[in-house]
Amino acid sequence: MARLLKELEPEKPQLGLGIIKLHDVNFVILVLALIASIVVPFTGLAYLQFIMMYFFAYAIYTASWDLLYSYSGQLSLGQALPFGLGAFFTILLIEEFQLPLILAAVLGTLAAAAIGGSVGATTIRLRPGYQGIAILLFSQVLYWITLILYGEEGLSIFSATPLSTTTVYVIGIIIFGCSMLGVYLIQNSKYRLKLLAIKGDNLAANVCGINVPLHKAAMLFLSSLIAGIGGTYYAIFTSHADFTVFAVPNSFLPIGMAIVGGTGFLGGPIIGSVIITVLIRILPIWYSLAVTYFAYGIVVIVILKLRPTGIIGLLQHKKMKGGVTIAKG
Repeated sequence: MARLLKELEPEKPQLGLGIIKLHDVNFVILVLALIASIVVPFTGLAYLQFIMMYFFAYAIYTASWDLLYSYSGQLSLGQALPFGLGAFFTILLIEEFQLPLILAAVLGTLAAAAIGGSVGATTIRLRPGYQGIAILLFSQVLYWITLILYGEEGLSIFSATPLSTTTVYVIGIIIFGCSMLGVYLIQNSKYRLKLLAIKGDNLAANVCGINVPLHKAAMLFLSSLIAGIGGTYYAIFTSHADFTVFAVPNSFLPIGMAIVGGTGFLGGPIIGSVIITVLIRILPIWYSLAVTYFAYGIVVIVILKLRPTGIIGLLQHKKMKGGVTIAKG
């Protein structure tokens, strides 16, 4: 009760960095992920470095879905829509309009946020289940449009990318760090209280003076922006985009990663992305894709059964239990 009363007490305005809690499990996980990312190139394992680039894109992608679902209660079963748009627009602007990579990446991300947010905004009055299906259907429209227009080969910029692997990797670390830090600041800001109120009860939040449609739409645009960043980086390091980025399995990928890692905390998407990325990128070296995705499904089911709050939930529980033990001592 004392903690709740303290939370409700008015606080002095503080800068964004003031809400960073150095002993927070989620912030520690982010720091460890960044340290590991810096160390990996020095191991000399080129394939591990390649896997890390997938991890950067997928972690940002998963965080965008989790931010939307865990804090505003909106469900997207088609998060591949902004992710794929970010990838496609970036490649298209470079290939067709000969724009510089940096400019194409910025415009591609903004276009993904604008279109993804606009599409999502049309669904804010639907219940979460119906909203998720509606966004998924929109993503499937793009799946078929890109398949018809660009075929199975899609678009590639192998000859137009002047950046070295090391440069692309460093860009990935920077994008990953900035994106995840931004998500962390949102999750620990006072603004999250409005979002959680909306998630809990739309009507009650509206009665309290919260503009529910406005904040829901804002979260859809923000989530699309973050997913677009992940998609743009995905296009940069693969130098390719095709219709499969809008496929249903890709839409469910961040959901599976969030389930494994845990929802509602930044550490969840990071942990889940590490586990699933390693699983789906390393197992195919020795086994078929069928075996890989079977193992992926088993991991998700086991986590749902044994630890519904995900791995981050277990870490948070141990931290709270440790804190209680210290207090008793």
